[in-house]
Amino acid sequence: MIRLIAADMDGTLLNSQKQLSPELPDILRRLLHSGVRFAAASGRQYANLACHFGPLADQLYFISDNGSFIYEGARNIFTSAIEPARIAEAVRAVRQIRHALPVLCGGRSAYIDNQHPFFIENVQMYYNQVELVPDLLTAQIPDAICKIAVFDLENAETNSYPALKAFRDRFVVSLSGDRWVDLMNPGVNKGAAIRLLQDRYGIRPEESMAFGDYLNDCEMMQACAHSYAMENAHPKLKSLCRFTAKSNDEDGVVQVLKQVFSL
Repeated sequence: MIRLIAADMDGTLLNSQKQLSPELPDILRRLLHSGVRFAAASGRQYANLACHFGPLADQLYFISDNGSFIYEGARNIFTSAIEPARIAEAVRAVRQIRHALPVLCGGRSAYIDNQHPFFIENVQMYYNQVELVPDLLTAQIPDAICKIAVFDLENAETNSYPALKAFRDRFVVSLSGDRWVDLMNPGVNKGAAIRLLQDRYGIRPEESMAFGDYLNDCEMMQACAHSYAMENAHPKLKSLCRFTAKSNDEDGVVQVLKQVFSL
């Protein structure tokens, strides 16, 4: 019996137009009524995630910023703050990478110090609460920074990600999209967040289902026996998963849930 379902957002629950399936709210209501817990697991900010689910948000779980924050409805149940000195070290390193721009991700807001139009467009897509500061290194930010997101104006996998691998002894370095690399505290990822929920509610991996499309979903798949890669997923993620779902533009998650739960 499945008791916990976790799903990534971009490339998974959201289609190419960044929209949820119109069938999803009713499916979630029926799953919740039957006692199944549902978690949206994403690199997105909590405020951004919650707004996608409207009135249902209070009954869901949110693994935001790639596992740096976990929310039960609107209540924060886990935060992994990065030490200020390590934040400064990472920001300096990002500034040495051509076409790479940092975002400091906190519980209250995301913080940026660059106004490049394409950068702003992408930041606003994933972060509802954003503050522009004069300089990330000198700003006094009264917030717990739990993730340093790096936006690559070029290509994250071939440009920023190889350069930031040097930080793997100090951070989790996660390739989370075509243009994004995320730095978190050691041990922080979507899989660790899933295991926290499993331990909290006495749920076994065999009772857990996960859907994803990119490399920041790898640990989440390893934490769930029922692991689904989207048809549009990165090949490396597909190699880790037991099953494949139709693409995000074919409502792949919804189709699997309808079949497995006879909805």
